[in-house]
Amino acid sequence: MGRLRKPLVLLLLAVAAGGLIAHASLFSFFVTDDAYISFVYSKHLAEHGQLVFNLGEKPVEGYTNFLWTVLLAGLMKLGWKPESSSVALGIGFAIGTMIVCALLVRRLRGDGDRWSAWDALPALLLAAVPGYACWAAGGLETQMFTFFATLGAALHLAPHRDGSDRVRPLAGLVFGLAALTRPEGNLFFALAALHRVAWKLRRRRLALTRDELAFVGLFALLVVPHLLWRHHYYGYWVPNTFFVKASGDARAATLGQGLYYLGRFAQAFLVYLLLLPPVAALAAKPDPGTRRLLRFAALVLPVFFAYVVSVGGDFMGLFRFVMPAMPLVALACALGLRAVAARVTDGGARLAWLPPVAVAALLGGYVAHGVAVDRAAQVYLGPGASDRGIDTPGYLRWYTEDRAAIGRWFGQHAQPDDYAAVGGAGAQVYYSGMRSLDCFGLSDEYIAHQVPPVSHRPGHQKYAPLEYQLSRHPTIITSNYYNIGTGPMERPDAGDWKRRGYHYVSVQVPGLSSGGWYTFLKRMDRRVGPLPPFSPPAPANFDLQ
Repeated sequence: MGRLRKPLVLLLLAVAAGGLIAHASLFSFFVTDDAYISFVYSKHLAEHGQLVFNLGEKPVEGYTNFLWTVLLAGLMKLGWKPESSSVALGIGFAIGTMIVCALLVRRLRGDGDRWSAWDALPALLLAAVPGYACWAAGGLETQMFTFFATLGAALHLAPHRDGSDRVRPLAGLVFGLAALTRPEGNLFFALAALHRVAWKLRRRRLALTRDELAFVGLFALLVVPHLLWRHHYYGYWVPNTFFVKASGDARAATLGQGLYYLGRFAQAFLVYLLLLPPVAALAAKPDPGTRRLLRFAALVLPVFFAYVVSVGGDFMGLFRFVMPAMPLVALACALGLRAVAARVTDGGARLAWLPPVAVAALLGGYVAHGVAVDRAAQVYLGPGASDRGIDTPGYLRWYTEDRAAIGRWFGQHAQPDDYAAVGGAGAQVYYSGMRSLDCFGLSDEYIAHQVPPVSHRPGHQKYAPLEYQLSRHPTIITSNYYNIGTGPMERPDAGDWKRRGYHYVSVQVPGLSSGGWYTFLKRMDRRVGPLPPFSPPAPANFDLQ
């Protein structure tokens, strides 16, 4: 029987990996608009050696995923487009995290090198989590960061095979990679260090070991040079996005939005039920490895969730921003269930059937619940119909596809000196190749630092005042006024815009939804593809078909 354990675990892991890919396919492996912001930086780095949003302008750090952006740039140099390579990497890192969880459970069980079906349970749980599957694609760094954060925690929690602490320096190195991927990696490193300090205090081992010093040193070896480079290249110690998303104004509203976001996350993914087994395990006297994991989770999860609340959560549906915590939730659930099962079966073999039946029922019920969540997430809810500013992946996919089509149209007709004022600064900018003003300020220093907040929606707290937009003399404006419809559109404010030197135009864009007509503002003295300069006298309708 023992020889069959390893093939069984490998089979279960293969099932989990296949289930994850099938689950992610329900969302069409879509790439969301925000991912294209990083793609713009990657493209400019690969083609021009500049990690900037607009070539020829002062560098502004409008991304929060340095290592991901640089990795995609390297793959672009090899001919791999980020639209596809980002999805492949996301799926790969998501499966890698599932494997790390299995290896960690095996090590923490303290059962020698014997395999157990329990090792595969976190992977099976993760494959069933709608947000984990959805954001395995998306084009964002979510799964890369989740992988590094989980691997760092695994190396921190699991001793070497000989029981020594010599894998700890590797944990510092991996947490450093996590910090280069997302700033929250610094938080995970700090919590791991605090967890280690608490362990030393309980045992009154105050002297630092060589492995502990190496843990800190290797982390600093990666993080400090990047920090110095950031300040030299961009002029600030933190990304420009920090000044948009961490604005001090409207703080109460931001916290309220964050609490709502966290509550919806717990409700949608039944997190409160997944955390019941580890709570019950505390009364079951779990083994030392399980206790170590549960103590770490009890430290990390509340702090990370508090951080999520403090920034207002996120606007992307299926709770992308909290996905890095899900492996730890799955690990705590699996090891908690194992501890409770061990207590139940202490009475003898007559109850040995109960744990596998209970686990199968848990997984089946979770999958059934996830199906309903998946269906709701794929629904297109148009602008203004979101869940308190949280958009469904169905809407995000629709929005990105339309902006990509618009960007391709501008890419065919724009001139090198054209400039755009845009709201969605992702797919449209990437495909058009136009220098652009990101009106939400993520990649604009003035908006991030000088403009007061106008909203508490994460990533959308600030917006470029109209006079600032016009000061950049954009050729086109698609930030404040644009419409996708079934034909040319007239606007009641056309006269006001004419006095400012702009007029409304409508064009048919291949690939657009709703009939393919797009209406936007064009500078009257400029040509854009088939749209010539406009000079009075002119008809009352400024739409050009």
